[in-house]
This record gives sequence, structure tokens and C-alpha cells, in this order.
Amino acid sequence: MGVLAILLTINPNHKYYSQTMLFTGLASGSSIDMDKSFNYFATNIAFDNLINIINSRETQEEVAVRLLSQHLLLNAPNERFISKNNYENLKEDVPQELYKYIVKSNDYHASSNLRKDSLSITLPSTIYVEDYEQTVVKLLELMRSDNNNFVYSLLNFEHPIYSLEAMAKVKAIRVSNSDLVKMSFEAEDPGICQQTLAIFNEVCIRKYKDLKENGSDAVVQYFEAQLAQSHKKLRTIEDRLLKFNQENSIINYYEQSKAVAIVKEDMEVEYNRKTAELAGSQASTMKLEQKLEIQEAVQQRSNQIIENKKRLGDLNYKIVMMEAMTSDSEAHALKLEDLKNQASNLNLKIESSVSELYSFQNTVEGVPITKVLPQWVDKVVETEDLRAKLVVMDKRNEAFEKKYANYAPAGANLKRIEREIEVAEQEYLEILHGLNLAKLKFQDTQLSSNLKAVDAPYYPLKPIPSKRKLIILAAIIMAFIIILGSILIMEFFDNTLKNAKVASKKLNIPYLGIMPKLFVTQRPLDFEKIQDRLLEYILKNINHFFKTEPTTNKVKTIVVLSTRENEGKTVMAGNIARKLKRMGKSVTLLNHALNDKRISVSKKYTFINKFLGYQNPQCDFSQPFLSKVTDYLNANEYIKYELDSSFINAKNFKQLTVHTEGTSIQSEYVIIELPNISDHNYPVDLIESADLTILVCRSNRLWSEADDNLLNNIKELAPSKLQFIINGTELNEVESILGELPKVRSNTRRQLKRIFQFQFYSNSHI
Repeated sequence: MGVLAILLTINPNHKYYSQTMLFTGLASGSSIDMDKSFNYFATNIAFDNLINIINSRETQEEVAVRLLSQHLLLNAPNERFISKNNYENLKEDVPQELYKYIVKSNDYHASSNLRKDSLSITLPSTIYVEDYEQTVVKLLELMRSDNNNFVYSLLNFEHPIYSLEAMAKVKAIRVSNSDLVKMSFEAEDPGICQQTLAIFNEVCIRKYKDLKENGSDAVVQYFEAQLAQSHKKLRTIEDRLLKFNQENSIINYYEQSKAVAIVKEDMEVEYNRKTAELAGSQASTMKLEQKLEIQEAVQQRSNQIIENKKRLGDLNYKIVMMEAMTSDSEAHALKLEDLKNQASNLNLKIESSVSELYSFQNTVEGVPITKVLPQWVDKVVETEDLRAKLVVMDKRNEAFEKKYANYAPAGANLKRIEREIEVAEQEYLEILHGLNLAKLKFQDTQLSSNLKAVDAPYYPLKPIPSKRKLIILAAIIMAFIIILGSILIMEFFDNTLKNAKVASKKLNIPYLGIMPKLFVTQRPLDFEKIQDRLLEYILKNINHFFKTEPTTNKVKTIVVLSTRENEGKTVMAGNIARKLKRMGKSVTLLNHALNDKRISVSKKYTFINKFLGYQNPQCDFSQPFLSKVTDYLNANEYIKYELDSSFINAKNFKQLTVHTEGTSIQSEYVIIELPNISDHNYPVDLIESADLTILVCRSNRLWSEADDNLLNNIKELAPSKLQFIINGTELNEVESILGELPKVRSNTRRQLKRIFQFQFYSNSHI
């Protein structure tokens, strides 16, 4: 990876860096509003608006078009604006039709005084402002006309200079909490790097100023239009008031209405007074007339008094006569008493009539009736006079009521018009106040939107330092991390039996030994010696087992089984038998099939595999360990048995139906290889009666739940006699039993191994 990174970065593309600073005055700039307080959120929003304007697509399009116009108007490459290589590439890319939209009239502008001073950017001496601006306008119109033209494609595809993707690399950030905004840009051409930032300065300053001022100017125009409408409305209402006053002859309504109200009140008071006087005069006249009408009553009373006097004289006469009569009778007395009572009552009536007659001849005040007549005449005259005055006053009131009726609705209408004028005046004043505030805001906006470039973009002379060393180092570290991570991940997710330690945890039975897979290798290792030592280790464990688990059987029965096929039972059982035979022991190997299966790997070991350090996947069948069983066991030592009914019911090896009839097994060790117990039934009694049961497991296989169930059944039959041999392990797993394998290692490799094993003070000798 390091070498590859070196090769890929031999010719790096150098980039140039430039930057510019804009002073905004958004946070601490001057303002017309003296009471304006600092608003943190408003300031942040203003800075975000400015940065978003810089990063907007429209700004990037205009900058790209202006940069393209600048380069198209050049007659020759200018390193300050564009390098020779980029200029030639541009000439090759631009079609000839595009120049039809570019107006180049240098002869016309030769005598013109309008040069580069009207722009904030620096133009080449051969380019006039008119040409430049007209070219920009033409290219923008062409770009926006459709999406199939050259300019649109140039901006929207992946062009390294003029595309929007390249323009988007301009970074705009606020410098800490200041009023400054920094814009930076990286490009492969130093002239383009500087000019791009210069054009960005011009475009974003103008766009931000236009956006701020246009918004405020629109507000001012709105208030001016509303003020004109309000003024027109106010004049209309005032003209209506003038016309109303003229039609109703009103000079000062409130004074006039006040005078009319006073006169009306006086007239009402006078009218009420005259009405009261008329009522009094009429009452007096009626009273006098009543007094003049009692003369007849006086005559009647006089006649009545005379008649009563006659009757009283008669009664008095009768009383005197009765009194003159001397009689003691009760009737006489009662009659006399009755006459006296009648005389007394009649006397009272006469007196009452006399008094009433006196009252008739005089008033209540005692004035004689004869004096009342002149008064009556005066009252009659006075009453008629008052009645005539009231008739005149009624006519005057009718005329005044008509005038007063005109003043009443006039007041309401006048009040309504005055109220409308007042509302219109308030509206006018409010709009005028808003207009003043809008103009003040407009002036404040002009001050706040006046961005200035305090640090113009500079022309970069040196490219940005290359990151080649960092890339190479990162590639090496990344490769190391990836390889190490892959190894750790593979190790973590590796659920195979792998080695004796892992297999012991999964199988939960002791292990008898291990045997590595014999790959074809060119490393200088003595595999035969390693295999022999591992077989000795297995036999040592077998002997140790028989010492700790003594048996009365003269023939030691060893059952070799596996849960799956192709686990290496035949090879392991044959080599154990061969090792016992070399030790001088008589051995018989019983197998259900005498054919020797050899599985070869179809993959080839190429140079690339060897260069990358991969192990040869092919087995080395030339090793003595993998030789056929019939090569080192005789016919009477390697016997086949039948898988019949006797096999399932066999309690020992003698009950097996061997292929060679009449053969008597008289060996010290009988090794019985059973077929894989997942596909075939197995003799339960035979396993239970065996002295040792060996489970052969392949290291590169997964131990499944089905295997675990089969193993648990075997454990129930031989709980203390069951051990396993792990087969086909990696060669380095052998070191856990035999120690470090003798290999030819350089001094550097040995030192690195010590470092990784943290064995800094270890040595191989005293």
C-alpha cells in the first residue's frame, strides 16, 4: 500500500491558496438610530444571509460567467489571470459559435476614457469595461435561454475552472465574533485563484447591497404612495365640509347652535310663562263669574229665611200656649218638648241661612259682590290679551322650530365629517411617521450594506505544501489497520474447533492429541519428525489413560469414531496402529471399508498466492503419515467387518462379522473404526464396553447442535473413557504441545517475535 501510494503521488497536482476579507459592520457598524441596541440573534441572521448570498447558485453562476468572459476577451495567455495551459485548453473547448455573442470593438474604445476604474476588479490592459460588461450580459442571456447551450453545460458539468462545483469550493466564514467575513479558495492556477475571489468580492457586495437597499426602497415607495392617497382622501373630506357649511350657511356651527339653543330656551320659558298667566287669568275670570251668578241663590235664601221665621213664630206661639196650659199629663209634656225641639232646630236653620246669605252677598274676604264686577271686566280683557300673545308666540315657535330642525341634523353630519377628517389626519400623520422611519431605515441600510474588502485577494506564489508523505503514511497505517482488523474480526467470528483449547471448551471432554494438516510447503521443516512426536504424544496419553483407568481385559479395545464423514478417522487410527506396532505391540485395526479416500484440492498455488503469503491448500500425500494403511499393516492386522445386524448388537469386537472368516484376533490392542454416527447407527454395547473411545474432529469445521446431541449420547455410554483428537489444525497450533518448532529465522524476525510476545529478556541458551 505504501509503494502504491508513492507511485500514485509521483506527479501531484499542486494547488494554490488565496483569501480575502470583507468588512461588514453588521455587529459594531455605525447606525443612524442612536438607541439601537445590539441583537445577537439578528446579527447572526445577518451574517447567515450574507454567507448564503455568497454561496447561492445565482452568485456562483455570475462569478463563473464573469471569469469566463475575462478569459475569453484575452488575446493571449496572461499568468496573472490564467496560465498558458488552461488558456489553450479553453480555446480548444470553446466553439467558434460562442464568439458571435462576444462584442469586441477595441478600435471604437481606443479613445475612450472609460477603463477599469468603474470596476472593483482588475482587468487586463487590453480589455475595456464596455466589452467586459457586454460580454457578461451576452453570456448570461445565453446561459439562461435554454439548457443545451455551451455556457450552461460548462457551468453545470464537471469543469475544473468554470463549473458551479468548482465555484462552490469558495469557503466563506465569519472570523470569530468580529465584523469580518473571510473568503478562501484553492485552485490549480494561481491567477484563477486570485481573480475568482476578486470577482466574488464584487458580485456579493453588489448583490447584498441591492438586496438590502431594494427591500428598504420598496418600503419607502409604499409609504409615499400611501401618503399620497391619504392626502387626497383628506382633501376630499375637507372640500365636502366646506360645501356643507356653504349650503347650510354655517360660519361657526358651535357658536351659532349655542345662540339658537339659548333663544329657543328663552322662547320656551316666555311661552310657558304666558301660558301660565293665561291659565291664571282664565281661572280668575271663572271665579268672578261664579261670584256674579249667586244673586239668585241670595233671593232664594231670603225667602226661605222669611218662611222659617213665620214657622218659628207659630211654634213659639204654640209653646207659649202649651206652657200656659196647666196639665200634668205625660203626653202634654212630650208634645211640649217636641215643639221646643222643633223651634230650636228651626232657629238653627234660620241662623245658618242668615250666615249663608251673608256669605253670598260678600266674597270670602268679605268684599261685597258689587265690587267684583269691575274686576271681572279687567280679567276678561287681560285673558284675551294673553291669548292673542300666545297665538303670536305659537307662529314664532313654528318658524323657529323649522330653523332648529335644520341645525339638528347639520350638527350630526358636521360631527361625522369632522370625525372623518380627524381619522384621515391621524392616518396621514401615521403614514408620514412611517415614511420618516422607512427613510431613516433606508439610510441605515445604506450604511450597513456598504461592504468593503479590507484585505484584497493576493496572488499566490507558492503552492500549498503537498500531503504526499502524510498520504503514504496514512496508506501504510490504513493497510496495517485493515489487515489487523480483518485478522481480529476473522478470529472473533471464527466458530470452528480450530485448536485443542477451543475444542475442549466446545466438546467439554479431554483431548488426546492434535495433528496438523500436511500442506505442500517449501519451508525447511521436518514434518516426519513432527508427526512422529505428535503420535508419541498421543500414545503417551493413551498409555497414561490405561494406567489411570486399569482394565481386566487382556485385549485393550479402542473405538475410533466421528460425528461427520471425512474427519480423518482412518488416517488417525492407522497411524496409531502403526506406532503401536513399531513399539512391539500386536495391533488389529477393524474398519467397515478398506478403501482409502483421498480428497485433493482443485485450487492451484500460484505465484500471486505465494507473494501474498497464502498457504498452499494442497495436501502433501508424499508424507508417510498420509500413506495408505495397507502399506504398513498386514492383511491380518487390517480387517474389514460387515455393517449388518450383528454390528448393531455387538457387545465386543468378537461379535463383529469380519470379512475374513475363520480369522482369530489375538492382539493386545484392537482398534475399531466406526462409521460416522450421524449417518449410521452405532453399537451401543460395543462403545460402552470399550476401554477407550476416541473422537476424531476436524479443526476447520463448525460444531453444530446436532453434533453436540450425538456427543452427549456417547458421553452417557462412556463418560470417563471418551477423549478426542483434533485433526487438520494449523501448524503453529502444534507449538502448544511441542514448543517452538525449529525454523530458519533471521535475527530481525526473532527480535520482532520477542517484541510482539513481550519477551525482551528471554534467550535460547544460558
